[in-house]
Amino acid sequence: MISTRQVYRMLGNETLWDLAHDCHAALQQTEIPYAVAGDVAVCLHGYRRNTVDLDLLVRAVDQAQIKTAFESQGFTWAAEQQEFRSADGIPVHFLFAGERSGPGAEARFPDPAEQKNLTIVDGLQTLSLARLIETKLASGEGNMRRTHKDFADVVELIAIHGLRSEYARHLHKSIRKTFRELVKTVR
Repeated sequence: MISTRQVYRMLGNETLWDLAHDCHAALQQTEIPYAVAGDVAVCLHGYRRNTVDLDLLVRAVDQAQIKTAFESQGFTWAAEQQEFRSADGIPVHFLFAGERSGPGAEARFPDPAEQKNLTIVDGLQTLSLARLIETKLASGEGNMRRTHKDFADVVELIAIHGLRSEYARHLHKSIRKTFRELVKTVR
């Protein structure tokens, strides 16, 4: 089985992999709960895809500690974009636990301090498969510009993991119907 690091090397984007580990080290050193989310999490869960940024799920209460931790590691804050930038210029975005996973969505980003929402993949704290699918679907349902990309990620995760309609019970009730419809398209 090919590791995520090898995937990013093949995609010519190993600096993103290194960035994920740099962020992990900074947050782990200060014991700040987090989870890799977004497209890097999709890759960690088995769908080989590339991206240009890193999304991290954190708690809003930890923002001051995160800022200190990241600045001490050489990251710079880009206030206009509301993101940190690595020395290589790669953006790091933050998603906050408790906020809606998509515009108007009932589903909310889970708390990264709760182990049930996490899994460790290739040494990185990552959103569990169910929470990742949930956030992708909620985001895609609420934003037409993201629908095709987020739904395509979920379709690939369904196929890779052999998920069936019954898996919907692990997801927020507001997106179960959409998930079941995507399972039908995979089969």
